[in-house]
Order: sequence, then C-alpha cells, then structure tokens
Amino acid sequence: MLIIPIQNKPDWRRPPLVCFALVLINLLVFVLYQSGDEARWQAAEEFYFASELPALEEARFYEYVDAEQPEWRTLAQGAGEEFIYEQLLWSREFHRWLVVQLEEEGQSQWLQQRQQFAERRDSLSSFAYGLTPANPTLKGLFGHMFLHGGWDHLLGNMIFLMLFGLSVELALGAAWFVGLYLLGGLAAAALHMGVEAGSLMPVIGASGAVSAVMGMFVAVYGIRRLRFFYTLGFAFGEFTAPALLVLPLWLGKEVFGYFFGSDNIAYWAHFGGLVAGFACTWLLIRLRPSREIQVEEDLPPTPEQLALARIESLQNSGKLLEASQAAAAARRQHPESLPLIYKGIELTVLAPESEAHHRAWLALFALAKQPGQDFAPVARGVEDYLQKAKVPRALNAGVCLVIAQRAAAEKRWELVETLLLRLQQKEHRHPLMARLANGLVDHYRRCGDEARARRALEFARSLQPAAV
Repeated sequence: MLIIPIQNKPDWRRPPLVCFALVLINLLVFVLYQSGDEARWQAAEEFYFASELPALEEARFYEYVDAEQPEWRTLAQGAGEEFIYEQLLWSREFHRWLVVQLEEEGQSQWLQQRQQFAERRDSLSSFAYGLTPANPTLKGLFGHMFLHGGWDHLLGNMIFLMLFGLSVELALGAAWFVGLYLLGGLAAAALHMGVEAGSLMPVIGASGAVSAVMGMFVAVYGIRRLRFFYTLGFAFGEFTAPALLVLPLWLGKEVFGYFFGSDNIAYWAHFGGLVAGFACTWLLIRLRPSREIQVEEDLPPTPEQLALARIESLQNSGKLLEASQAAAAARRQHPESLPLIYKGIELTVLAPESEAHHRAWLALFALAKQPGQDFAPVARGVEDYLQKAKVPRALNAGVCLVIAQRAAAEKRWELVETLLLRLQQKEHRHPLMARLANGLVDHYRRCGDEARARRALEFARSLQPAAV
C-alpha cells in the first residue's frame, strides 16, 4: 500500500535548502563512502580464505547450530556450503559465540585470526556506522540515518523526503525542520532497539527519519483536506481526505508489514518515526500558534493560462503563424500578462524587422504606464531591444517619454539618459525632457560625476527655449 500527497506545492521563491542539503549528503555518503564497501569486503573475504579459519570453523559452526540455532540445521543441509560460509563470514552472533569458546579454550592463535578478520569485516559501512540494537553507539545512532543498502533503497527514501520535506521545511523553518528530522530518526532508532533488543544485525537507512517527516507533514496540515494518490495491490487512484486521516493508515501499514512483510525492513523504526514526527510537530505548533501555515490549493487554470497553453500547443505543432496570431489576440485580452508578452516576442524573433515583432516589444514597453507593475522587465526589455533591433521602431518619441518618466521615478538614471539621447537624436522636443535632464544633473552631481553632470546641464539648457 502506498499513499502520497499530490496537492501540496512548495513556494520556490523560498527554496527549502535544508531538505536539498539532506538529499545531497545522503547521495555523497553513498557515492563517496559506501562505494568502497566492495573493496573492504573483498579484503576481508580474501583474508578469511587465506587463513586457517575455514578449516577450523566449519565443525564449530555445527556446534553453534546445535547449541543456539537448531532450526538452521535444515537450512545448512539444504543449502550446503553456501549457507554455512555465509554465516561464518557475516553472522555476528556466531562470531560472539565463537570468541567466548576460544577464550575459554585458550586458542590464542585462532582467536587472533578471527579478531583480525572481524576488524576487516566491521570496516564495512553498515557495521561501522549502522545501528546495532545489542551494541548501540553514538556514531551508529546518527550514522545509520545516512547509509543505504543500494540505489533503490537510497532513491526511495530521497523521493519520499522530497515529497514531504519540501512543504514541511517551508512551514516550520529550516532549523526546526532539521532538528525534528534528527530527533525523529533517533526516536525511530529507539523503538527499533526496544523491539529488537539483543540483535546484532545492523540497521541502516534514512527511513525512520523520513517517516518522521511524514508524521510532521500530517501535523502541519492537520484537518485540511488534501488530495492523495494511493496504490493497493494492483488497484490505484486518488482520494480527498483530511491529512490527519492518513496517519492511522500509515501506522497500520507498518504493523501489518511487521507481522506479514519482509524480514529485512525495520517496520517499527518507521512506526516510531511517524509517531515522533507527528507528536513533536503537533506540540511545536501548539507552542508557536502565531506561525501561519500556508497551504496552496489546486485551482482551475485561469483564462490567461489556458491561452498560453493553446499558444504553446500550436507552437509545438509547428504552426508558428497561428501561434503568433493567437499570442497577439491573447495579449489584447490580457495586456499586463508578462508570460503572454514574452511568448509574443519569442514567436516573432525570427522576423526581427516585422511589424508583429515590434508590436510584441511595444506591449512590454506599455507596462511602464502601470504604476503597480514591476518596472525591471521593462528596463531589461529596452536594453535588449536597442541591442537587437536594427531600427527600434517601437521606441518612438511617446514611448520613450513614458518609459523615461517611469525610469526617473524608479531612480534608473542611466536608462533615463539613454532614452533622452535617443530623443535628442530624433530632434524631439518636449517640456518633460528638460525636467528629466535636470534630474540627471542632480543625480550626477550627487554621485560626484561632474563631467556627466555638465553634459546633462548643457542638454537641459538646449531645451529651455522650447520649454513651456
């Protein structure tokens, strides 16, 4: 069973850097550190078979089976040497039992070889930094969260971390997110150690911490209704429900997996992470009620979005003329839409001297008349247009004056100077030009650029006789 949200959208204007950093750390650990495990294991295996251990330990393995694991005798008889040597090399339970026997018997040389082999084997990442319930260490408690058993294990955890972590980090803040992530991972480890007390099998993976992020997600969205995608066997689909409703479903899935699922999955670690993430985040939200959690809802496409989609469909089909005409029509209906304006420029760029291309740029320059409209795209557009157009017809005298006046209000004095020079070249005169030129004089004097201030003053004086 799989249940994931398909509605929440992070605000990319505030990128969730901690979430990205966690993904990057896990990737780097796997690629740069765990990639050496094969060489480490090969060294341990070569040492083992080059020593006297294989001949000495096979008989002792049967003693161990009779004393500690009688159910293994059937497996040993069925699988033969492959099963036996797998346990001789990997089983830490057998290693612990054998070391006690050798110490009691005074087998110092044998014991020394066994310890040397164990040192090489334990240099593997899962033994060195994995979480061993029977022998927990500080490096294992934290290190196991950043280790994985393979690419499928790593990518699965990282995908779920991104699915849930992006929204959670933006809601709680980076510091709280990383703190609760680590705390949830520790809580997951604690529950696993409680259930599997005495086990010498190391556990690795970010699953417990990622499960905590899933619990945090439920606490953040609470009773808000979200859309979820689910799979159950071969069935799949969508449903809408309060976020809080999926927590018992996730918890039930882990309990079911413990009794009926694979033995290689730490289900109780997932369970502990879910509960810890939810409980800690719920408490945090109650203690910090002033923090508003923003949830973006799925909304139907706007007329502007529909128009843009139709234009792009025509463009992708190779119908560039129809797309250009559709863009011009949509621009008339939505004159302040930057995406439609840019699309119009893009569609006519192959004919830079066409009337349609200049009209597309003119639509951008017209935004300077709107006080609430961001002026930065207009300013960049003027620079680009002057560089690319051989004859920039869209920047006629009236348009230049409008943009220059807005540029002066925005303190973009270099653009004001550019536009005034263009008006001067066209021998255009207008009372507003003198005021703009005087503004240039004041600006350059404040900057200490007397040469440019004098040129602007001369230009302003040249306009005085025509000024009203």
